[in-house]
Amino acid sequence: MEKEIGGVKGILNKPELVLVLLIISLIASFIEFSYGSAYMGMVFLGICLILLLGISGRRSKSEAGPRSILLLFTGVALITGDLLYNFFSQSRIQTFDTMILLLGASLILWNLNNRRLSELGIFSTYMSLFFLIFFSLLYVIPSKLDIGIPHYYGHYLVALPVCALLKMFGLDLAVPEMNIIVVRGVELTRLKMDLACFGWYSMILIVSTLLAYSITIEHYRRGKLLKIILVLVGASYLANFLRVSILVVLAYYYGVKTMMVFHSHLGWVLFAVILIPLMYILMNGGSETEGNEKEGK
Repeated sequence: MEKEIGGVKGILNKPELVLVLLIISLIASFIEFSYGSAYMGMVFLGICLILLLGISGRRSKSEAGPRSILLLFTGVALITGDLLYNFFSQSRIQTFDTMILLLGASLILWNLNNRRLSELGIFSTYMSLFFLIFFSLLYVIPSKLDIGIPHYYGHYLVALPVCALLKMFGLDLAVPEMNIIVVRGVELTRLKMDLACFGWYSMILIVSTLLAYSITIEHYRRGKLLKIILVLVGASYLANFLRVSILVVLAYYYGVKTMMVFHSHLGWVLFAVILIPLMYILMNGGSETEGNEKEGK
C-alpha cells in the first residue's frame, strides 16, 4: 500500500506526466460519454478528478480565491437556464450545453468553502470558458454565417488525404461530397464524418485544458506552453487521421458492424499511444536543455 501511495505521489510531482494523463483522460471521457460507454466515461472522469484534486491540494498553500455570492448565483442561473431551455425547446443536450453546465457547476465549486474543491472549480471554470470561446469563434458564429470552417478542415485535411493514401493500397473509395466517404468493399457503405470524427472537439478541448492548466496550476512559460500545444494538437491530428484510416479499412474488408465495434474507443487509444512517447521525448529534451544551461552557468 505504501508503495502504491508513493507511486501516486511520484506521478503528482511530475507536472508534464500529470498533464498527459489529464488530457488523455479528458479526451477518453468525452469520447466515451458521446459515442461509447457511459460507465467508461465515468471511470475516466473520475481519473481526471483524482489528478486535479491531487494537484490542487499539493500546489496551493493559500486560499483558492475570493468567494462571492455572485459566483454561486451565476452558476445556478447557467445550469437552470440551459436545462430549462433544452426542456422547453425539446432539444438534446449537446457539446455546447455540456460546457455551459460544466461552467455553471465550476462556478458553484469555486464558491465552496473547501480549498481543493474551490481550486478544482477555478480550473474547470477557465477550461470551460476557453472551450466555449473557441467553440463559438470556430463553429457557432461561422455556422450562423454559413461558413463551415470545421467541415472544410475535416474534408480537406482528413477525408481527402485518408482516401488518397488508402487508394494507393488498392482500396476502392470515393469522396463524392463534403465529409462523405464511399467505401466499395465487402458492402457498399457511405461513411459520414461529423465534428467528433476528425477530432475537432478534441483539439479545442486540448487547447482549452492546456491554457487552464497553465493559468491555474503549472504556469508554463509562453515558449514551453506553445511547444506543448503543438505537440498535443499534432498528436490529436495524427491519432484521428489513423483512426479514420483504420475505420475505413475495417469497413472495406469486414463491414460496418465490425467497424462500429472499434468506432468509439479507437480514437483515444491511438491518441494515448502517440502522445505518451511524444511527450516523453519533449520532457527529456527539455530536461537536457535545462541541464546544459545550468552547466553553462
